[in-house]
Amino acid sequence: MNRTTIFAAMLFVIAAVSVAEAEERVLFGFDQPESAKAWQTVNDGVMGGRSDGRFKINEDNNMEFFGTLSLKNNGGFASVRARDGNLALKQDDVIVTRVKGDGREYNINLYTEKNRFSYRQSFKTKKDEWIEVEFPLDTFSATWRGQRFPNEKLDPSTLTGLGFLLGDKTPGPFKLEVEWIKVGKSLGEMFKVLCEGTYKHHLQGVCTDEISIFWSFTTTLVKTDMEGKVLNTISVANHHGDLCFHDGKLYVAVNLGKFNDPEGNADSWVYVYDAETLTELARHETQEVFHGAGGIGYRDGHFVVVGGLPDGVEENYVYEYDSEFKFLKKYIINSGHTRLGIQTATFANDRWWFGCYGDPKILLVTDTDFRMQGRYEIDCSLGIEGMTHGRLLVGSGRCEKDNGCAGGVQTAFPNEKAGLQFQSNTSK
Repeated sequence: MNRTTIFAAMLFVIAAVSVAEAEERVLFGFDQPESAKAWQTVNDGVMGGRSDGRFKINEDNNMEFFGTLSLKNNGGFASVRARDGNLALKQDDVIVTRVKGDGREYNINLYTEKNRFSYRQSFKTKKDEWIEVEFPLDTFSATWRGQRFPNEKLDPSTLTGLGFLLGDKTPGPFKLEVEWIKVGKSLGEMFKVLCEGTYKHHLQGVCTDEISIFWSFTTTLVKTDMEGKVLNTISVANHHGDLCFHDGKLYVAVNLGKFNDPEGNADSWVYVYDAETLTELARHETQEVFHGAGGIGYRDGHFVVVGGLPDGVEENYVYEYDSEFKFLKKYIINSGHTRLGIQTATFANDRWWFGCYGDPKILLVTDTDFRMQGRYEIDCSLGIEGMTHGRLLVGSGRCEKDNGCAGGVQTAFPNEKAGLQFQSNTSK
């Protein structure tokens, strides 16, 4: 049994383990008299700002982080943090905290003793409701003075502090209550979600930053929360295909010409959008994708674009680009026939996953060098996306003549024999 097969088998075994059985330990609790000693507030006053952030341990033995955010004097943040020595975290750990907020978006920050960077992840609170929020270590982004550094990797062994920060550019009072902060190993939530609304054309791809889900409905880009509620939509050129998320941006494979034409009369592009606002930021030609760009994925600073094929071709092609979309190399996947080529792509669990149209619809799995690892009769042609904890997010959809097109997603785990194990038949 080779390394890839062993890894896939391990993921399937892990998927059957209950999250509740994962080992946990408390990083910070607030039920002891000395609980407050490790914590301090750091506000924008260090830069001349006027924000007032404070904390206390309340009568329920929870920490309250509260105050007023101000944008005066170029300010705009308030924070509370604990620097309490080595946190003894490991790469596959997940920080979990139970909080009650005011509906605003906060950040959780991790700190090292010597590195100038802090490592950040945002989370949305529900007004006056207790929620538990998970933060896998591999989803934190390095920041310094408000700028992101996506290539700066987090070394968990160097972490010596943790804190919460508010900097949502909305002046006014705030309050975040924290009951506890724990660390454990989690598989994450398994879920199914329907995208709110219907659209003129069918779903082409999905991606997520695990705060929002992004949907490409051919001529409409849609941003929803993780429960499928629409946050924003924009009309886009026909034909927007699969998309991926990287460093706060959406990258969409776009073909303005013909698909699957033997003469190559495609017009292949990648359009770039701001993930927060869906504002278009850039367009990059990818004319090397000869039969029409349909799918896109990202790995280690490079993008791969895939697309259509004329019928009868017994292989598939992958086109690699650098971060500025300079063409680097064309790869051949010895996949056998997949009608109309590859439509969706993602890199997850040390492998590439490619969803193909056709009858039957095919899922291709390759190693990092695009050598075949598996071929399965699974429909991932409307979107496949890697997530934390080894999960994948798979798109689905339907169109009705008078009602338009709808979309949905569900989580799945890799499975050695079946390719993917979906929520409906996965034990948690």
